[in-house]
Amino acid sequence: MNISFDLLATTGIGCVIVFFGKAIVKRVKPLKDWGIPAPVVGGLIVAIILCILKLNDVLHVTWNSTLSSFFMNIFFTCVGFGFSKNLFIKGKKFAVGITLSVVLLVLIQGFVGMGLADLLGIHPLLGIQIGTGALAGGVGTTSAFGPVYETMGALGATEIGVASATLGMILGSIIGGPLAVLLIKRHNLKPDPADEQLKKDLDEAAVPLNTDSLLKTICMMIFIGACGIPIYMLLSKIPMIEMPYFIGCLFAGAIARNILEPLHVNFNQPEIETVEHISLDIFLAITVMTMDLTKIAGAATAMLIILAVVTICTVLFAYFIAFRMYHSDYNGACMVAGFIGMGMGSGSNAVADERAVMDQYGYAHLAWVLYPAFSVLVVDIANPLFMSLMPGILGF
Repeated sequence: MNISFDLLATTGIGCVIVFFGKAIVKRVKPLKDWGIPAPVVGGLIVAIILCILKLNDVLHVTWNSTLSSFFMNIFFTCVGFGFSKNLFIKGKKFAVGITLSVVLLVLIQGFVGMGLADLLGIHPLLGIQIGTGALAGGVGTTSAFGPVYETMGALGATEIGVASATLGMILGSIIGGPLAVLLIKRHNLKPDPADEQLKKDLDEAAVPLNTDSLLKTICMMIFIGACGIPIYMLLSKIPMIEMPYFIGCLFAGAIARNILEPLHVNFNQPEIETVEHISLDIFLAITVMTMDLTKIAGAATAMLIILAVVTICTVLFAYFIAFRMYHSDYNGACMVAGFIGMGMGSGSNAVADERAVMDQYGYAHLAWVLYPAFSVLVVDIANPLFMSLMPGILGF
């Protein structure tokens, strides 16, 4: 039996899945304690059930997940808007560590993937796709580079890359929070009281719901996001570099914040964070529940081996090295959650993993507003450069 859901139905089901996931996390203590994002829990249950039904020829569901991209772009606009010059100055001690850790991650995932591909007798460019393409890059990156790699002899690069990225996003959502919690418990880390007070002040500063103010905030974020289109178009003109669409929204948000702030233009930060959180939850729920896990079920053994080894390398690097690059404190532990989310899925995974940890153990200001935006900027420059340059180096 085939069932098709249109845009409104898909989005509506996604909204139900958000609360379905929250209900499960609330009642299952390990999920709550280990910081598993609620929309991922709900969406993954639906995706697994539909995968089993499809493999047994019982039910095939077709979704229209167009609004998932919309919510993702609005989310990244809000994330970029949180990246102020003053905040960067305050968090500059983390900037070098974040940059170096992300670049090293791209190199580790890329070279480990290539090395294993060679050992397993498959095309080395498939190793890049399964490694840094799928994990540090994500579905968008593997979709963009897949056809290019296929013309170089890496047959099936697109399908294998997308399947790896899909599984990587699931693993990143599951691993990021628990790894950070493990660091928090092992080192007995506590939130900075100043951060806790800042969060309390922000919460207390919240004003009663005002329709005009909220409308202004929503329209402002959508307009700023739209202003990211020419930025994306400009970046997309760079030869041999593939930039994801949302990077324009991210830049637009950061630019707008640093123009409006010196001009003393008033904006309601709690409302912007509300728009950000709503967009993230709905985006994650739709994305995860609409994933076709049958692609993973039929994937090659080599792909799964490479993905497993690269994942282990990523986790070990995050736990033993990246955490120290982030100064080994509570902010650093929350950044490790973001590092896994970003390095095994996407920027939205990074924020979701961080938020799940902070909801349980306390607020970390720099990890929340600095890390996702800055790490995504670095990885979306370093990763396409690596994937663009390596075929030439390898002689393809």
